[in-house]
Amino acid sequence: MGGFINSQADAEICEVLNRRFSNDLNASNITYLDELRTFFNGKENLFSNSHKLNRVFHRLATSVTGGSFVPKNNHSRWRWFHLLKANLPNAVEKAIRDQLTAILSPAAGNPAGGVDYVIFSTVHQKTHSGDQFELWDGVIGGSPASHFNSSVPTPLGDANGNTYCALILECNVDQPLPDAPGEDDPPPSDGNNVEKGPIPFSKPKPKPMKKSPKKLSAKKRAKKSAKKVSRKGVKKTAKKGR
Repeated sequence: MGGFINSQADAEICEVLNRRFSNDLNASNITYLDELRTFFNGKENLFSNSHKLNRVFHRLATSVTGGSFVPKNNHSRWRWFHLLKANLPNAVEKAIRDQLTAILSPAAGNPAGGVDYVIFSTVHQKTHSGDQFELWDGVIGGSPASHFNSSVPTPLGDANGNTYCALILECNVDQPLPDAPGEDDPPPSDGNNVEKGPIPFSKPKPKPMKKSPKKLSAKKRAKKSAKKVSRKGVKKTAKKGR
């Protein structure tokens, strides 16, 4: 965080989360968000209070990258882990947990559970609560209080007819996060009774490469050219004989 906002680290964090919660299709022809919903509802509630947010973020990010840590810069990553583990206001942490739980839960009676994708972003802006951080759902107008640190995500629509939810972390101070050199990297496991294996991310199958035509050797090219000349001669002779 911090412009620091939007910093390179912010961009890397949002990019990996946006991909993880996207409507891009995987190898099984389902979206990455629906793949995550299947895991959440059938195997592990990622946003229960027994899960630490820094650990959940690490697992979500590495599921996309295949093991590379996000953000790439060590100090930026430690600061981000430290914020998620201990420095978010309670209201913001609760809003993050509740909104993502709703988005990943079944859609029956829960409009957010049927959205096509989720976007994550950070912005330097005065917060309504006065706290350093606040979660905004991207809605402009209406009752401001209902769109900040809310437990209920608001489905929105895009120009392509898709629905989405926005989780925008506002920060009223444009400066780096506090340094955290002693932060665990990666964050320790939440335990076997909590974590139920790796979070799936089935990458799409690579498109088959088009085979380039075989190159003929100089000798074969000369032979092919001679045949063409010979055929032309035959055609001309045939025409004269008519």
